Amino acid sequence: MRPRQELCCPICQADIPLAGDEGPGDEIFCTYCGAPCKIEGDPDSPRDWDAEEDF
Repeated sequence: MRPRQELCCPICQADIPLAGDEGPGDEIFCTYCGAPCKIEGDPDSPRDWDAEEDF
C-alpha cells in the first residue's frame, strides 16, 4: 500500500505534505499555520492516518 502524500491540518484545514518516511507518533508541522501535529493511526494502514493537534 502506498503511503499518503499529505494530511489535513486539524487547525486550519490546509494540506500538510509528507516526505514519505513519517509514521504514527511522529510530530509534523503545518506548512501554513505552523501548528504542531502528531500523526495518528495504524502503521499498516497509511491511508487511514490523521493529523491530530499536539499542543
